Amino acid sequence: MEISEMIKEARIKKGMTQQELANSVYVTRQTISKWELGKSIPDEASLRLLCQCLEIDNQERNIFKKFAADKQPLLLIILAVVFSPAVIGIRYCLFKMGKLEDKKFKIMIQGIGFVVFALYLRTLKDSVAYILILMTSICYIIYQYYLLGLERKVE
Repeated sequence: MEISEMIKEARIKKGMTQQELANSVYVTRQTISKWELGKSIPDEASLRLLCQCLEIDNQERNIFKKFAADKQPLLLIILAVVFSPAVIGIRYCLFKMGKLEDKKFKIMIQGIGFVVFALYLRTLKDSVAYILILMTSICYIIYQYYLLGLERKVE
């Protein structure tokens, strides 16, 4: 029996809807649906809450943990395969950036790249991140222009 089936059976046995279980585990109903369909697996914290909410005994709890642990390496391999070409592309772009002659253009491209990356990180953090990202971006651009000014004085 798969972990998805075990979650669904335990939820139905407990007489809970997906929404009720989602509220108890602090996730969305769609997340519960994905777990029950086998499209994703709960993380360790969610798994603990699931076991508490569904009153799963220690034997079944160990089976849950085993299934979740067995799926994790597969997910990591998939992520590595999917994102490794992106990492190679980014490294290639950074290598080419080092070869640019126009320093001002290079600084602007790096600044824009940093902001785009920071906005991506924003999806993982709270609203305070915007302020920190803005301050860091401004400091980085000022520092790069400072370095450019030092290079001009040396010439």
